[in-house]
Formats: sequence, C-alpha cells, structure tokens
Amino acid sequence: MTPIQLFVFDFDGTLADTRLDIADSVNRVLREMGLPERDRETLFGFIGRGVQHLMTRSLEGTGCDDLPRAIDAFMQHYEAHLMDQTTLFPNCREALTHLAGKEKAILSNKPTRFITRILDALDCRAPFASIIGGDIMPEKKPDPGGLHHLMEKHRKRPDEILMIGDSLVDIETGKRAGVRTCGVTYGHARRAELEEARPDWIIDDLAELKLNFH
Repeated sequence: MTPIQLFVFDFDGTLADTRLDIADSVNRVLREMGLPERDRETLFGFIGRGVQHLMTRSLEGTGCDDLPRAIDAFMQHYEAHLMDQTTLFPNCREALTHLAGKEKAILSNKPTRFITRILDALDCRAPFASIIGGDIMPEKKPDPGGLHHLMEKHRKRPDEILMIGDSLVDIETGKRAGVRTCGVTYGHARRAELEEARPDWIIDDLAELKLNFH
C-alpha cells in the first residue's frame, strides 16, 4: 500500500470542538430576530456544510425568511465569540507531532479567517502547510474541488492522500476525489453512519493515527 504523504483534516468536529460556540452564536441571532431558540443538539446537526446551510436550517419552521440578515448577524457574533468555549480535541497536538514528517492541510466549509483565528489562539497553526476554508473554492464539500486543488499544490497522487473527518460529507468528498478516507467517531456522525459510508479507516481518537500511520 502506498504510504500517505498528505494528511487532509476537516476542522469542526475533527481537530477542534467548536460546537458550543457555533450553537450559542446561532441562538443569539435567533433571539435578536425575535425567534425561538433551538436546543444545542439540534444545532450540532446543522454544522459542517457552511454558514448558509447552518442558518437556513436554523430558520426552518420559524416563518422567517430573512436569511441574509441571519447570516450577517451570525458572522458578526461568532467572530466575537469563537474562542469562548472552543478547544482542540484530545490528543490532537500529539497526533500532529507524530505526523511532523508528513505534509498536513485543512479542508473545511468554515470561513478561512475563522479557522486561522482559532488555530492562532490555540497555538496550532504551524503544522498546516495549507488551509482551505469554504470561501476559497467555488464549491464547498462534498465537491472534490478542494482536494483536487491540494493535489496540484502539494504534487501528490490521490493514493498518497488521506481525508480525515467526522461527517459523511468528509467521506463523500474523499471518495469523489479518489483519495483514501478516515472517519472519526467523536464528532458529528455516529460510528454506524460512518460504517455505512465505508471509509478506509474509522478511529475513535486522533491518537490512533499514531498506530496506523508512521
């Protein structure tokens, strides 16, 4: 089997636990717009496909269709509160250190400036040679364009790349690009859902990267 030379990580739910800050920012917007708040668990399920999807789903059933206002309000509030409760997942730093000799990138539907601000605040930006947020490519995941861009930039073949993520979107993105895939069970998707998507690997903890890749 060809060794993995480029490890591509999703961000929300894979490297960083951002759920609480995202959900609380959504509810702040709903309150400001005079709409009922949603429980956090429901909002967690809307994360992963970009801000427009997040706010579209959050407004469903409210009778409000002012999506542009909701998106703008969310962006402003989240930018001011994106580090209130956000942390790296356990063993993230250790896994990145273990992979120090390999190239690493982030491919996310989250706006790039939010990713870099969080990484800087957590002192975890240095390991990543490339950061591709949802505002960089014409289409968001599961469109494979971001992975194709990384292939060209890093001069890697599909079989030399591993896409690591917590959602079915990440697995679909990797499969559409022809790269190998690894699902993580501690984020959005449950193990049973990931198993149905048939990634090449499923791990419960980033520490397992040290066992599978050298």
